[in-house]
Parts: sequence; structure tokens; C-alpha cells
Amino acid sequence: MKKVLVMVVVLLVAGMFLTGCSPWKPLKQSDVSFADEMIENVLLAHNEGNYEKWAKYMGEEMLKDMPKEKFVELYEKAVGSKIGKYIPGSKTFLAAGDKNGIILVQYMAKFEKDDPVKLTFTFKEENGQKKIVGEFYDSQKLRGK
Repeated sequence: MKKVLVMVVVLLVAGMFLTGCSPWKPLKQSDVSFADEMIENVLLAHNEGNYEKWAKYMGEEMLKDMPKEKFVELYEKAVGSKIGKYIPGSKTFLAAGDKNGIILVQYMAKFEKDDPVKLTFTFKEENGQKKIVGEFYDSQKLRGK
């Protein structure tokens, strides 16, 4: 079951990359300054197992695809058991891009049992607000290496 949930997250992010023919337009960190606090709060919500805190930053599709029971199962059992909890304030900006209104932001971060972990979040505007529509974690431990 946990592999299925991880694959759902992977497919959501992959779908964002594969849509359209135009290349990603690079963005500076200052262009995506909105993302820093949002992502920090999402990572802290994972640490706390706080679905409500996490959900307030998510887009409609993410909420539909990730009800509370899946949230707990995916982040506490599948991800957290392998890499541990996020170390608050440890993320550093890597890159960002925009393609057809989808904004991709990447960070490197430290977790209790793994360092570094690459974080990729995608954003889209919904009802006049930026919302997270994709969330992906990548590290050697998560890939089983």
C-alpha cells in the first residue's frame, strides 16, 4: 500500500513535468519567495502528523487524493520511517521554474535519518491563491540504496 501512495505522489509530479511542449522558464529564489514559508509549514505539519495544518496549503486535487488516513500512512509510515523527521530550518533553495502556470520549487533538506533529501514542490494558482499541487521527496534511502 505504501508503494502505491508513493507512486501517486511521483505520478502527480511527473504529470506536471510532462504536460505541454514549452520548456521550463527558470525563476529566481525571489520570484518564489511565497514558497519558502509554505513549504516549511508543510514539513513541520508532517513532523507533527497534523493533517489540518498540511491541508491548508494544498490544492483541491491534493486534498482529494490525500485524505487524512493516507496522509498518516504515507508520511509517518512510508517516508518518516525511512528518513525520519525534517530538521526545522535546514532546507536550502536549489532551483525554481515556471511552465504553463505551474511553478516548481526545489530544495535540499536534512532529515533525522537522511541527509541530503531533495524536495520538489509544485504550485498552481487556485481561487486567487498559490496552492501546492505536487510534493515529492527523493534520497538514496527512499530509493532503497
